[in-house]
Amino acid sequence: MTYRAVARFLAVVFFAIALPITASAATRTHTIQQILLDGNDVATAAGVTVTPRGGTAENTIRRGEQIEDGTRVDVPAHVVVVIVSTGGASTVRLEPGASITFVTTGKGEEVRANVGQAFFDVVHNSLDFFRVQYGDQIIAGVGGTAFSVAANDKTVTFACTRDEINIAKTGYLVIGSQRKKVTLVDTLAAGQPPVTYQPSHTWTLGTFANYAAAEAFYQQQLVAAASKNSSDGEARALQNIGIVQEAQGQYDHALHSDQQAVALFRQLGDRGGEARELGNIGSVQEHQGLYADALDSDRQALALFRALGDRDGEAHELGNIGSVQEDQGLYADALDSDRQALALFRASGDGGGEASLLTNIGIVQRDQGQYAGAVASYQEALALLRQLGDRDGEATELNNIGGVQLAQGQYADALESFQQALAVFRALGDRDGEADEAGNIGVVQRGQGQYADALESFQQALALFRQLGDRRGEANSLNNIGDVQEDQGQYDDALESFQRALALYRQLGVRDGEASEFTNIGVLQEDQGQYADALESDRQALALFRAVGDRDNEALALNNIGVEQEDQGQYADALESHEQALALFRALGDREGEARALKNIGIAQEAQGRYDPALQSDQQALALFRALGDRDGEAHALNNIGGVQEDQRKYADALASYRQALSIYQQLGAHGAAVDRTLNNVERVKKLVGAPVSPSPAPSASPPCGR
Repeated sequence: MTYRAVARFLAVVFFAIALPITASAATRTHTIQQILLDGNDVATAAGVTVTPRGGTAENTIRRGEQIEDGTRVDVPAHVVVVIVSTGGASTVRLEPGASITFVTTGKGEEVRANVGQAFFDVVHNSLDFFRVQYGDQIIAGVGGTAFSVAANDKTVTFACTRDEINIAKTGYLVIGSQRKKVTLVDTLAAGQPPVTYQPSHTWTLGTFANYAAAEAFYQQQLVAAASKNSSDGEARALQNIGIVQEAQGQYDHALHSDQQAVALFRQLGDRGGEARELGNIGSVQEHQGLYADALDSDRQALALFRALGDRDGEAHELGNIGSVQEDQGLYADALDSDRQALALFRASGDGGGEASLLTNIGIVQRDQGQYAGAVASYQEALALLRQLGDRDGEATELNNIGGVQLAQGQYADALESFQQALAVFRALGDRDGEADEAGNIGVVQRGQGQYADALESFQQALALFRQLGDRRGEANSLNNIGDVQEDQGQYDDALESFQRALALYRQLGVRDGEASEFTNIGVLQEDQGQYADALESDRQALALFRAVGDRDNEALALNNIGVEQEDQGQYADALESHEQALALFRALGDREGEARALKNIGIAQEAQGRYDPALQSDQQALALFRALGDRDGEAHALNNIGGVQEDQRKYADALASYRQALSIYQQLGAHGAAVDRTLNNVERVKKLVGAPVSPSPAPSASPPCGR
């Protein structure tokens, strides 16, 4: 229900040129070279506002004055200011009424165009990169070029007088009913007419009927680039083919496309393109559950961005590293990465990036059970997105807030948040978002036990997805409907819904969806006591997860198989399945998965009457949950430890463990079955403390938590 904020969607480039890498690592600055007042050369000029980052504005400018990074320069009427960087690598001419901010000066340079007209002249082979940013939606990148930018609060116009410029536009690519945030790049060459853009936070850059149409378009670009012997164009087309393949869950194909693109960028000496594509490879590996590989790819990209002095790329890559660390349950590391990225975005004045990283921080806090902190982070991001007018982001943030409220059992608040998000999606005309939000409202209603209302909400979502031709959304809705039918004990209807969803996933070739549906069918069969059938369904899910290379879900499927084996009293087999899952989680560096596998191993050992090993496994799980800051997992582990201690008739120890678990739930403001079970455990064992030991078996405890 939450969305990772740092997008890895990168670029559709129409034969952009590579940027040569020749600049030295020496400290570089910008200096005022010339001041013209009504056409006359002067040494100083009043009325020119120079505002350093975090400093006090000055209203006079002097020839020879140095301009530090982060400084904004506003030029009044009648004044022209010419500014050069070290070695004359770049020259900026600010016309009367112009305003720019100097963001970065190093091996590469970046400025932000605020308003008015400015002319830029960049010496070929002098810098690793030169970029002009307008708002959060447009960045113009050049090698050796002469061009101009004219901006106001709504539009920006680019004109090129020498060589060419690449204009990166960030907005939404519409594929069927889905909207994907991407960056597309136009190339403007000398002699072509100026181009004007009117960007916004809801900017639609391109529309495709479906993923097949999108992939066909990029394949045509690949062919066209090859026919023109444009290796750069080939690399960009392959990059976007990989993006479409990744979005469809075709991870092996996506990885192949991305690796081809990286090879081309390396041949071209385009280190920026190489870095961005390594980030895309990391994204695919993250989806495959190959966390160590993903971290390696992201860290290679980070090193390249740092070598280039590209602080924007550095910030995005730190966010990507934080995402993988969050997947691994390395919450402290993830927070550190996210906060470094946040600081970089704030330093550059990138409000959109700042909001994205606040969202990522909120996700980690939510995972740690720090619900108040998560909501605070989401709300800070929400305020920023509203200031920016990013209504898509606003809706997503409201959805994230609702997800935390739902996790806390605050159903009324969650419902209000989801309904606000729904209203925004409707105002945007985003029917896919509207359908998703109807589904989220159904999840709240299901949590409240309002099954008829939940069913109606899921059916509304289903109808919308069918109207939109979104068959994947249709499959997801059928799955949700099946969940409610299962809750109501309508097992035949639930099985039919799950099977219809399964058929859709198969038709779409969405193998991970197919695998997940087998998992749901297995749960349903388990509920009906059909343990052999459930085991077979889980084994089919396992085979599919292995086929698509999804090792994280492979480990989860092994866990489910272990549960089915426990249900049939096959404790030795269950233990083997859980130990295989544990080995996979450890190989992936997934410490949260490792903790849960240890907990399941403890459950199997307890069922075998092997109380000392069970206690050891549960305590290892507890230590991991504590190290991860996962309070909810900690409470579950304490419950299981109390269960083993109760089996051993160590009632005082069991009571202490149950009370610790209850205290954590109360601190988290949690509600639901786990809390009720813990309360029952406390009340039951309180009666046993101090009771004489009976030769008969001790009263059985509640089932272990969190299988």
